[in-house]
Amino acid sequence: MKHYLLFILVFWNCLTFGLSAQVSHGGSPLPFGQLRSGSTLGFEDMPEFDLQEQLRIDSMEYGGLRASNRFAYKFITDFTPNNSGEWFTLADGTRVWRLGIRSRGAISLNLLFTEYELPKGAQLFLYNPSQAQVRGAFTHQNNSEKHLLPVAPVYGDEIVIEYQEPAQASFHARLRIGEVNHAYRDFMRRAEPGSEPLYGSCIPLLICSIPDGDPYEHIGQSVVLLIINGQYTCTGTLLNNTSQDGQPFLLTASHCLNEEFTLQNPDYEEIAGTVISFFNYNSPTCLSPMRGTEEMSLASAYARAVNEDMDLALLELMETPPVYYRPYYAGWNASQSTDDTSYVCIQHPMGSTKRFSLAEKVEIGSFVADIKSFTKNAFWHIPEWQLGCTAIGSSGSPLFDADHRVMGTLTGGNSYCNAPYNDFYYGLFAAWQPSDEADKQLQCWLSPDNPDLKQCDGMDPYAGASALRLSHVIENGKQDYIETALLTENSYLFGLNETGTTEYAEKYALLSPAELYGCYLVTPAYSGRTDPQVDIRVYSGEDKPETLLAQKAFRPVYQSWEDGGAIDQTKPLYRSQEHFIVFDEPVRVQGNLFISYKITGENSDRFCVYNVSKGELSGNTAWLNDPEKGWIAASQRADNGFSTALYIDPVLAYTDNVTGNEAITASVPVRFVTESATRTLHLWLEDASSAIYQLYDVAGRLVDSRNLTDPLTVCSYPALSSGFYIARIVCQGREYTRKVFW
Repeated sequence: MKHYLLFILVFWNCLTFGLSAQVSHGGSPLPFGQLRSGSTLGFEDMPEFDLQEQLRIDSMEYGGLRASNRFAYKFITDFTPNNSGEWFTLADGTRVWRLGIRSRGAISLNLLFTEYELPKGAQLFLYNPSQAQVRGAFTHQNNSEKHLLPVAPVYGDEIVIEYQEPAQASFHARLRIGEVNHAYRDFMRRAEPGSEPLYGSCIPLLICSIPDGDPYEHIGQSVVLLIINGQYTCTGTLLNNTSQDGQPFLLTASHCLNEEFTLQNPDYEEIAGTVISFFNYNSPTCLSPMRGTEEMSLASAYARAVNEDMDLALLELMETPPVYYRPYYAGWNASQSTDDTSYVCIQHPMGSTKRFSLAEKVEIGSFVADIKSFTKNAFWHIPEWQLGCTAIGSSGSPLFDADHRVMGTLTGGNSYCNAPYNDFYYGLFAAWQPSDEADKQLQCWLSPDNPDLKQCDGMDPYAGASALRLSHVIENGKQDYIETALLTENSYLFGLNETGTTEYAEKYALLSPAELYGCYLVTPAYSGRTDPQVDIRVYSGEDKPETLLAQKAFRPVYQSWEDGGAIDQTKPLYRSQEHFIVFDEPVRVQGNLFISYKITGENSDRFCVYNVSKGELSGNTAWLNDPEKGWIAASQRADNGFSTALYIDPVLAYTDNVTGNEAITASVPVRFVTESATRTLHLWLEDASSAIYQLYDVAGRLVDSRNLTDPLTVCSYPALSSGFYIARIVCQGREYTRKVFW
């Protein structure tokens, strides 16, 4: 008798048991019509379930762990060649078993073979009835000690399983379909970062903190979006260690790796190998969220420490993030001391762009979940959020104390927008040394030489040569005042149009020589039938673009995990979003820098880059290459010219002893404090007798310059307009820069 046990997955676990999609070995199935004479394949029908109720449960997540988005309804089945489907024999003696499975309304179906062992020469295929999508052949080379085979989804609500066994096979195959997963959301979106959450819109985007002085600039760079096995999302944090050696440790939650404790004896090393970490996945706008850049990612990690009793998971990236990712290794606090002032959680809810929530109080408590018993009094409890909340996909996100050190990592809770209460973060104090085993604790990794040292400051691994992102749009506070200016009803002012112009550029005046690594572009949705043909170019020049230094084709891609490895996928362009283009080699630049996009394809007329809206800027930094006049400023064009800036942002590192955007702290002879409300800077000489101070606007113009000789210098600028400025300090033979926002 057939029976079906229904239950619901919390994770995006299309490929279950922590195994990646299995590698296929070529071949093709039989034509679907090739059955015994007069035979018609029957389908096993899965029972119906209440989709609306399932979506309601998904949206509430009462009392659950805050892992990734639910995407599928799981049916536990027991289909084998002995009790289901039909057999027939080909003329050469090959025995063929076919089984059809139907689950009405499914976006896709995927299966788990809970028994899988094939003899040599046998082949297994899975496909939709039209055979437009075929998985396999799977053969004896897919046999494993666990006798399991998870198979990637086949789109549609019908799937056919076909097994071919040669007449002289050494044994009959062991095959059992133990799970059928009905996808009611398109799981393939999990292979790349997500967009606006289905709920949790009350959690502000990280870029929305910029008007407050960008208080989370550094720690925000430590938080990354995680996609595990190409299917489900969580959040992680890069951590510093007391050795200050730049090991890229990554802290997250163990239930992100073990499918919310449903896996039996999970192979954490194997699962960690499927992790892809996305850096800088931030919306470039605040009021109207856009998708962020997906091009900055690293594939695979090592599992260093996992302790399920408190949900600890410490990984180490297999690669060190490159300088142009602008990584930051967060500090941490493994003590139980709190000051009840302010706490911030930075997260990627539902795989979306980076967001933050604020609380004023935490307390030690115990987290109770139906699926797992955790160590008592091992968690930081947030009784109430003053701003925002958490959501599924936020699991593994850090809770920072008032000193911006990680004190806990999100396990679960009940908070949502209308009731921002009761979230729980496993405390670093509890995960510090709960076991003598190195793979179950933090201490031996984060403070290997001093177990009693339970606090550590954060670190820029590239201090002294840090990369920074320049942006005339953000630094003028205009990220929410952008448009795609039109020349005519059907053509963009900064795209292909009747003027014949094909190239547009943004100008930057650099403080000193630098190395350019790449650039961001923020573009509207592209509606062309084919990808646009565009080149990104770098020029130098005195008053206009003159010397071409480098160029790179605009071909944005993202990494995903498929068939047991990380591969590049073409990035869809049908939505407004941010891209990052990295040059093959760093480009040496100085003086005036121009970054352009040149449209080379005739069918690329719907491509352009966002510009600051007309009337929002008094100065102009946008340029165009007029077919008759050559390069001219956008404000000087005869047809609808105006002062603006293009949303093209270079990422570069200043050379000649300049530290990029390194914060000026007490460890440097000059201490630097900003009062944004009064447009005042306070500069203290602590271990130095003199220094040079300069202030520049975002166009590179010198606003102020002083020799500092007094212990305290106060610089007030009440007449300066709002926006970003760059402060530069030269002291004891070194140079430091810092962004200032008023």
